[in-house]
Amino acid sequence: MADPQYFTFREVDPDVAESVIRDGDVITSLDLLHRPTPDFSYDAHGVARGPLSVEEAWYTDGTRLGLPADDDVGYSIGFPVHGIMHSEHRGVEADVAPGRAAVYQPVGEIDITTDPDYDLFVVRIDAGALEDALEGRLGHDVQRPLRLAPTMDLNTAAGRVWAGLVRLILDGGGPGGGLDNPTIAEPMQESLLASLLEAIDHPYREELEAPVRSWAPGPVRRTVDTIEAFPERPLTVADLARDAGLSVRALQESWLRHLGVRPGHYLRQVRLARAHLDLQDHAPGETTVVTTAYRWGFADPVRFVGAYGTRYGLPPSQTLRGPAYA
Repeated sequence: MADPQYFTFREVDPDVAESVIRDGDVITSLDLLHRPTPDFSYDAHGVARGPLSVEEAWYTDGTRLGLPADDDVGYSIGFPVHGIMHSEHRGVEADVAPGRAAVYQPVGEIDITTDPDYDLFVVRIDAGALEDALEGRLGHDVQRPLRLAPTMDLNTAAGRVWAGLVRLILDGGGPGGGLDNPTIAEPMQESLLASLLEAIDHPYREELEAPVRSWAPGPVRRTVDTIEAFPERPLTVADLARDAGLSVRALQESWLRHLGVRPGHYLRQVRLARAHLDLQDHAPGETTVVTTAYRWGFADPVRFVGAYGTRYGLPPSQTLRGPAYA
C-alpha cells in the first residue's frame, strides 16, 4: 500500500484558490456565488492513501463546488459540519444539513452549492475497494457498481461511527501520525468501509444484517495462531477471514460462538500485551508511550493509556520509567 499523501491549503485570494483547486484530487472546481467579501478565505486539509481520500474544507463565502465527473472508479460522499449545502447529482437534488450526507455514484456531474461560512467533509473511495469489502463480508460476488442511496443519515449509530472514523483519519493525518503506520491505517480503512456499508442503504443491506451461520472451531484456531504469531503485521479481519476460507461475518460469528469475542478485540489485547513488554524492555530515553502505541496499532494514544491502565493497573508511562517509580 502506498504511503499517505497529506496536504494543507489556505488562500485569501479567490482567483488563486480557484486555480489551485482545479488541480485537486477531491474538490476540483470552486466558483463564488457573489463578489468575494473582504475577509474571504478558503482553508482545506486532507489525506489520500490507497483507495481512500478524505478532505475537510472551510469557506467564508457561498460557493459552487465541483467534484470529478465521469469518474468511473470512485464513490464520493460529502457532509457538512456547519452550514447547509444544495447537492445535485444524476437528476437527484437534495438540501443537506449537518447530520446528513450526500452520496454520489462513480459517474455523473456533481454540483454542490454552499452557504457562507461553510465547513464540509468530502470522502472519496475507489469503487473496487468498497465493492471488495462488501463481497468479503458476504462471501459472494455483488453487482457492480453498487446502487447506493443518494443520502445517508449520520445520526444513526452506524452513521455516527462512520463520521467519527472520517474525523479520526484526518486527526491522525500529517507526517509522523498514525496513518504512516500500516498497522493502524489498514484496519482503520477496513473499519471505515465496513461502517459505511452498515450505515448507508444499498441492495445488500438486509443481507448484511441477517443472521449468519457460524462454523466449527478450526478456522478460529487458525486465526488465533496467526494473530499470536504476527501481531505486528497490519492484519485486518478481511485478511484473517480470507486465510480461514470464510466470509468476514462468518468468521466473526464463529469467534463469538467459540471464544465470546470478535477477532479485532482479541488482536487488540495481544498487541496491548506486546506493548507492555516493549515498555518494560526500554528505558525512557529509548522510546515513548505514543511511539509504542503507534507501533502496536493504537491510533489514539489517549485510548491506549486508558486500556493499558484498565488491564495493568498503572499508566504506561510508569511502566516505562521502571519499578523504582511504582
